[in-house]
Amino acid sequence: MAQFVSDCLRVMRLAIGRRNENDPDSNDTTLRQYINDFVNMTMSDDVKLFEQYGSLTFTIDETNTTGVYTFNDVGADSNFTNISVEGFITLTDPADESISWNRLEIYQDPCEFYGYWGLNNTDILIAGYPTEMLYYGTEMIFRTIPDTSYDVTIYGYKEYAGFGDDGNPALPFDYWMRYIAYGSALNYARDYRFDSDIKNQLKADFAHERKLLLTRTYNQAKLNRCKPSF
Repeated sequence: MAQFVSDCLRVMRLAIGRRNENDPDSNDTTLRQYINDFVNMTMSDDVKLFEQYGSLTFTIDETNTTGVYTFNDVGADSNFTNISVEGFITLTDPADESISWNRLEIYQDPCEFYGYWGLNNTDILIAGYPTEMLYYGTEMIFRTIPDTSYDVTIYGYKEYAGFGDDGNPALPFDYWMRYIAYGSALNYARDYRFDSDIKNQLKADFAHERKLLLTRTYNQAKLNRCKPSF
């Protein structure tokens, strides 16, 4: 059964004991902001779920002479966190599709990346086949810079942007509802200085919902066969 933002609000109100929608400290607008903040800024770091994992495919080409692309440049709908250490790169129009793709090594440490490729030297870089990429903040820096058009695919965990301030949108997955509601309620209780007993109870409730949420991911993961590292 589909769950909506209104369901999160209902459970959150029960958890914090603030059921007066006319109270400016606990009206729908205020509570929705806590829900959005939790989903956008906390959830992606707190849990790593299969349904958060996805791919981003975009094109790079020779018109970019610095090799630097932002999420806006590639039309990404949402940011990625904890991306894979490898992606794939291929010619946009390869002559032989059977040998067209190569692995793209992905760095997340600027010092390591620029220690190898050098810094502030884009004017002397020779265009060619990109083999490595630095992912840092919202930027993706390719080296070497592309000499033609390439398709790039990277994998990672996505951040959800939240649900906005209006309407009653459905949650992406119904079983996220209580986890989001209790996580948002715990943040609310901290900010409004609830007493320790209430906060401790909310911590226990949130831990329970978090465990249930991760159980589904664990049950999916344990069905996967282990792969050798060699």
